[in-house]
Amino acid sequence: MFKSLKSEHDRYLLLSWIVDSCDLDISLSIQKYGCLKTLEKLQTNFNSKYVKRLKTINSFKDLKEILLKNEIQYISKIDPKWPKKLNDLFEFEPLGLFFKGDFNILEKNCISIVGTRKASSEGITTATEIAFDLSRSDFAVISGGAIGIDSSSHHGTLIADGYVVSIQANGLNKLYPSKNADLFRKILKKGLILSEYPPFRLPTKISFLHRNRLIAGLSKATVVVEAQKISGALSTARYASKLGRHLLAVPGSIYSENSAGTNELIKNREAEVVTNSQDILEMVSPIGANI
Repeated sequence: MFKSLKSEHDRYLLLSWIVDSCDLDISLSIQKYGCLKTLEKLQTNFNSKYVKRLKTINSFKDLKEILLKNEIQYISKIDPKWPKKLNDLFEFEPLGLFFKGDFNILEKNCISIVGTRKASSEGITTATEIAFDLSRSDFAVISGGAIGIDSSSHHGTLIADGYVVSIQANGLNKLYPSKNADLFRKILKKGLILSEYPPFRLPTKISFLHRNRLIAGLSKATVVVEAQKISGALSTARYASKLGRHLLAVPGSIYSENSAGTNELIKNREAEVVTNSQDILEMVSPIGANI
């Protein structure tokens, strides 16, 4: 089947459909041999589950029909509109992205807001207000769509009639979590929902962690609002730091588990302290070319 694919874009789509994210062997093979030879080698030399996934596809046309039916679009890393910010991920740059909505939003300066799912009322208010203010200052606001801080940042952006980006850790045929279905519908009226995972791929612990590198990579700065000592939000924070992005954290009570992670980032001088949106704007707005 793949030998009949005439465009490199289509080969990237097929590879994005069958391989796992952050597969270094696949990434290095594409760099060395290109997509076609990688697909040929994959049949015998790579992870057997890839071969099994490949065998479930009757024809490439089926993939296109699934995307069309679910109103999902795809862009490969060789497309001229590919967000160059993701080049900083090097071998762990995704092969492509599946998306719904306005992909052009990623051309704007983006700031991500992340934090715990078990947010306090204070954390919810903080995330909502910061997202609102950043949106009014013409930043696109990125988060992960989860209950808690993620949802609050999305709501704040929507209230400001701003540009919302929600990054999923699963296929876009069924957005996660289902409790946020109404929120996702509102986002798609003007915003963008994207994922590196093809339709029908379910979320896993590792896919959430891999997703976090995209949140950090697409952002000029990452703001952490409430995070426990062990949390996905801290994974996003450390990706931001490694990528040389601004890492900002809202301090909280020393008695709150929800602030243990953010306070530690500040204590270890991994993140700058911010207490309101003005602090954030002063750090990221000046001298500002898009990253």
